Amino acid sequence: MKRGSNPSEGGICLREALTIAAWFGLVTGLVEGIALLVFQQRGWLNFDMAQEPVWYEILWISPAFDLLLFGAWGLIVAAVAQRLPDGLALRFAAFAFAFPMFLDWATLSGRLRNSAALVLSLGMATVVVRQMERRETALRRFWRRSLPWAAVVVVLLFVGIEGISLLEERLAFARLPHAPAEMPNVLLIVVDTLRADHLSAYGYARATSPHFDRIAQQGVLFERAFSTSSWTLPSHASILTGRYPHEHGAVKDRYDGRFRGIAEELLHRGYQTGAFSANFLFFSRPSGFGRGFIRFEDFFQTPVDMASRTVFGKKFQMHVLFRLGYRKIIGRRRAGDINSALLRWLDRKSDAPFFAFLNYYDSHDPYRPPQPYLSRFSKVPNPGGHINSSTQVLSGKLSPDQVREEIDAYDGAVAYVDDQIDNLMAELKKRGLLENTIVVITSDHGELFGEHNLYRHRYALYRNLIHVPLVVFAPGRVPAGVRVSTPVSNMALPATLLELLGANPNSEFRGPSLVPLWSTSAAHLDYPFPLAELTQTRIQGLQDAPSYYGAMQSLVSPEWQYIRNEKLGTELFDWNKDPQELKNLAKAPETQTVMSEFAARLQEMLKPATPTAQKTARRAVR
Repeated sequence: MKRGSNPSEGGICLREALTIAAWFGLVTGLVEGIALLVFQQRGWLNFDMAQEPVWYEILWISPAFDLLLFGAWGLIVAAVAQRLPDGLALRFAAFAFAFPMFLDWATLSGRLRNSAALVLSLGMATVVVRQMERRETALRRFWRRSLPWAAVVVVLLFVGIEGISLLEERLAFARLPHAPAEMPNVLLIVVDTLRADHLSAYGYARATSPHFDRIAQQGVLFERAFSTSSWTLPSHASILTGRYPHEHGAVKDRYDGRFRGIAEELLHRGYQTGAFSANFLFFSRPSGFGRGFIRFEDFFQTPVDMASRTVFGKKFQMHVLFRLGYRKIIGRRRAGDINSALLRWLDRKSDAPFFAFLNYYDSHDPYRPPQPYLSRFSKVPNPGGHINSSTQVLSGKLSPDQVREEIDAYDGAVAYVDDQIDNLMAELKKRGLLENTIVVITSDHGELFGEHNLYRHRYALYRNLIHVPLVVFAPGRVPAGVRVSTPVSNMALPATLLELLGANPNSEFRGPSLVPLWSTSAAHLDYPFPLAELTQTRIQGLQDAPSYYGAMQSLVSPEWQYIRNEKLGTELFDWNKDPQELKNLAKAPETQTVMSEFAARLQEMLKPATPTAQKTARRAVR
């Protein structure tokens, strides 16, 4: 008799091998999907595993991916088993499938050492093989009979999750209150990690942003706009809620939704609301930003991105691709992809005005725009790659040439985003939407390229980290060619949008609105100084970063930037005369009055918002 041809005698045929493979694949994926979702919400994943967040779709994506993976592995197992004695073939197959299942579960959180996970998985797979010796017939029957039920569970999860999502969206559209026909659309574009001084409109020598410059010439440009923090999560929360980080509380891993956001406000005013994000980690549904958006597109938009969020997909990235020098983000959505997603959504034809929030991620490290943008400003064909937070790559003290490469690649990414903004404006115009759309373009924070011996962002509050572009474009509603020099915060955007829509600014949106700054000169005298905040961030290897030692706050006046670290003390920079902020004047005798006024002002601003506190916060430091 041919080996492996008689299952009743311990052999295994191809059909049975694939049946067992399918069973292990579906069960592995079902447990994996549930565990990833629960572990993420409970904060049980380690840093590496938490870099690929998931949402409820993972409950069917993980088993679907593992079914394919185990199915392919099953073909190999079946080929090997055919050459083994009948008494050994089935036990080999059971071990070959049980081992990766237990390895998947053991490495899921990332908190168990790989060597320990390997030993544990080998031990558990051995236990399964030993059970085969006593319960071979029962196990064969169990795998065969329970496989359809496992498949039904996955199908129901797919239909349920995707069906509920589609139903909720349709019901949300159906429940929209009627909005007046003249109400304008609102498009809010956040270019992640875009520092203002790398745009031509802000004096940059390179022509990185001709289209942004043209839009700015047709609207209002804020020369000194500042974000409320130097990283994505708190800054996005402020942009949406009109609140400072110490108020909205999104300072670590997610926003808890304690304040109503501008998306919810506009939804209740009859707007169809959509968010399209390329920042999967910090502007996504798991980060707490889904409320108020009828459509929220973050991850799971492509098969590659789906696969990258499974356990074996993540391990393949970390242990194979990254070690081979792969420098891109798996499944990264470019600005062009975000534009396409928005336009598909708008082409569904709805009479309601829209509020669309876009997050472009191309200028975030690793700076890898498509060619010809990558090498547009560089003398080398493939610049950059020394800064990559997704792989924790940062080549220590970069050489001047390496820094120049990173800046070249970054500027190429800025130019790519600029072209994509122009493409989007052209598409909106083609659809007859642009003339009745308020367009706001800003950023959530800047970036450092060795200034203050720091790279990337988040770890300090220096000017280049919080000075961001801000332009408001709305023909007929906003004057053209106006440049506002008063320092402002982009947390004022919700109040600004409501005023532009002709509504009384909601008291939840502290603001104040930016509209008076281009309407009356008196508003400049009493406008509050931008506040930025940063919680303590203790990350090994970043002991040079100020935030490693304590929480920080920053206030900016027309002349000064004041920075306080709860452990390191204060800094004061005259950023008109010292744009690189190299000379700390905090202890200079001539600045002590200014220091005292800033300290008092900051203390008032950090208090819970009351009418008295808001009035005090508007006092100017002379």
